[in-house]
Amino acid sequence: MSEARLDDDPSTSSGAAPPSTGSGDGTIEVPYLPRKHFRPLHASTKRWMFVCAHRRAGKTVALANQLIRAASLNGRKWPPPRYGYVGPSFEQAKDLVWAYLKQYTEKIPGVRHLEGELACILPNKATIKLYGGAAAYERMRGMYFDGIVLDEYPLLNPAVLSTVVRPCLADYRGFGLVSGTSNGDDHFNHLRLKVEDDPRWDMFIIPLSATGEEALSHAEAIELTQDMSPEEYAREMECSFDAPVEGSYYGEILNKLALQGRITSVPVDLSQPVITAWDLGIHDYCCIWFYQIAGKEIHFIDYIQDNGKGLDHYAHELRLRAKKGGYVFKAHCLPHDVEARELSTGQSRRAFLENELDEPIITAPFANPGDGITAARGLLGLSWFDQVNCRKGLAMLRGYHRNKMGQPVHGPGPHSHGADAYRTFATAFHMVGGLAASQGRGQRLRRKIRGLV
Repeated sequence: MSEARLDDDPSTSSGAAPPSTGSGDGTIEVPYLPRKHFRPLHASTKRWMFVCAHRRAGKTVALANQLIRAASLNGRKWPPPRYGYVGPSFEQAKDLVWAYLKQYTEKIPGVRHLEGELACILPNKATIKLYGGAAAYERMRGMYFDGIVLDEYPLLNPAVLSTVVRPCLADYRGFGLVSGTSNGDDHFNHLRLKVEDDPRWDMFIIPLSATGEEALSHAEAIELTQDMSPEEYAREMECSFDAPVEGSYYGEILNKLALQGRITSVPVDLSQPVITAWDLGIHDYCCIWFYQIAGKEIHFIDYIQDNGKGLDHYAHELRLRAKKGGYVFKAHCLPHDVEARELSTGQSRRAFLENELDEPIITAPFANPGDGITAARGLLGLSWFDQVNCRKGLAMLRGYHRNKMGQPVHGPGPHSHGADAYRTFATAFHMVGGLAASQGRGQRLRRKIRGLV
C-alpha cells in the first residue's frame, strides 16, 4: 500500500481526494489531507516523536491517521502487526478517537470495526486498538506493539511510558509518539527537556502563531486573547511550558508580539554590529541576549544560557558565534555587579572581561526591580525575536513572574536570570547609542567607557 491521503473534514476541504475503495496498483486512499503543520510529523523517520500542539490544531486527527498509515504499510505476516492509542479516559478514546478512526478507515475494503473492543482490523490483519484510562493501559503489559501513541500525556501517569509502553515496543522496535498540550512545568515538560537534544527523537512544537489560519482564524485568535488569561493563552495556544499559573510580567506582551508575527525568523543584518546584554552567573545561570538596532526596531537574533561555566567560556562562545555568523560586536552590556571584586583575586569581573573581549564593556546603571521591569516592558514593544535561536530566552521571559505578595520571583531555575539579562539590555539601552561601532572586522577597539557609567 502507498501512503494514505488524509483530510480533517472531507466534507469541507477543497483539497481532499475523494474517498476511494482502492485501485489496481493496491493503493488505498482515505479522505485526509494533512494540515501543513502536521506534514513534518507524517514525514518523520525517527522512532521516537514528541508533539506539543495548540488546542484545535487537529492533533487527534493527525495521530489517528499516523496510526492508520503505519498499520496499513506494515507487511509482516506473523504475528499480526499491532498498534495502540492511549488516552486519559475511556470516554475520550471512545467519543473522539474512535469516531475518527472509523471515519478514516470505513472506505477501506475488508476493514472490520470491533465496537466492544474499540479495535480496528485492517485487511493486512494489522490491529489498531484504543486504550483509555489507567486500568486500560495496564492491560498492555506483556504485549508486543509495533507503534503506540500516548495522547494528552500531561493527563497520564508518567510511569506509563517507561514501565508499560517502552517494554511493549522492544520486540519489533516499534515507534513511540508522545503528544499533548502544554500544562506548564509538569512531567510532559520534563520529558521535553530530556529528549530535546536526543538525536533519536523528533520534536514538533506547534503553536497557534505558527499555523496561520489553517487551524483557527485570526479573528478567533484575537478573541481567545481576550477571553483567556495571558498565562492560559501562552500554555494552551502558544505551547509555552514556562508560563506560570499567574503573575507573568511579560506574558501578555509576548502573546501580542506572537500574534503580530514578531516572533519569527529574524536574519542577522551584517551591515550592523551586534550588542550583547548579560546576567552574570558562575555557579548559577549566566544568560546573554544578542541584539541589533534596526532603525526603530530592536532585533534579538540569539540567546545563550548555561551554568557552571567561567567567564572565559562565554567570551570564547561569543567569538565562535561572531565568526560563524559573520558579524562584529559593538559593545557588551553587563549588570552593575560586574564591578564587584573577587576576594580571591582582587580583580573585578569587568576587568577580566576587558582582557577577554575586544569591545567596550558597558555597566548598566543600578535600577530597582520595578523600574527595570518597566523599562523592559517598554522596549518589548519595539522588539522582534528569532523564534529558533531565542526560544529558550523567550521561555525565560514568559516564566518570569511575581509571587502572591507582588514581588518578583528569583529562582530556583533560570527564569529570573534570562529576564534579568533582558533587564540589563533595557537599563543600558540608552548608553549604547553613543558608542561608535568597531571599524573593520577583527580590529581591536581599545576605547574604554568607564567615564560613562
